[in-house]
Amino acid sequence: MNRIANAAGLGYAAFALSLWMTSMIPAGWFDSPDAILPRLMALVLGGCVMAIAGIAQGLRGHALDATLFVGFAAFWWVGGLPTHLAGAGSPPLSHGMLGWYYIVWALFAFCIWLAACRDGVARMLFALGLCLSLLSLALAEWLHLDALTVLGGYLGLVAAIVGIYVAAAEMINQSSGHSVLPLGESTQDAPSSPR
Repeated sequence: MNRIANAAGLGYAAFALSLWMTSMIPAGWFDSPDAILPRLMALVLGGCVMAIAGIAQGLRGHALDATLFVGFAAFWWVGGLPTHLAGAGSPPLSHGMLGWYYIVWALFAFCIWLAACRDGVARMLFALGLCLSLLSLALAEWLHLDALTVLGGYLGLVAAIVGIYVAAAEMINQSSGHSVLPLGESTQDAPSSPR
């Protein structure tokens, strides 16, 4: 029996909340002066809580969740540092560098999506939405198209909704002892007991 709690619900909830809050800015819902709260949430929830959930999932043997959570915990930390340094007098990053930052993470999300294809439709849709959001943000930086920035924000919001569903499904299915909210796993790949 595994004595480490299933942290998938915690990891997806932290990811989805961070993603929702930070995606509202490129979607055009709020201006940059309001960005401090979403960035703090991303650092705490995305950077710290996701890392803890990722380590716990790794100890449970769930490599996909562990890779997703720990990898994107680094994304939130590294993404937050330039903002902090810019406030300390460092020059802001160029559009080209931000484009590359988003594209390498989009490629990482694409790899997660490929792996998630065998781990259920819900996880697959989350990773796909994340990948497309990052790709759109990268293209927006390179092409200087505000429409792509807004698209990237909305794709992030959609991915966040899917992430909240995965989090809810993980927690509800675990506490009930059977699948109440389906994650889209095939019956032959579905675990006999909740993750």
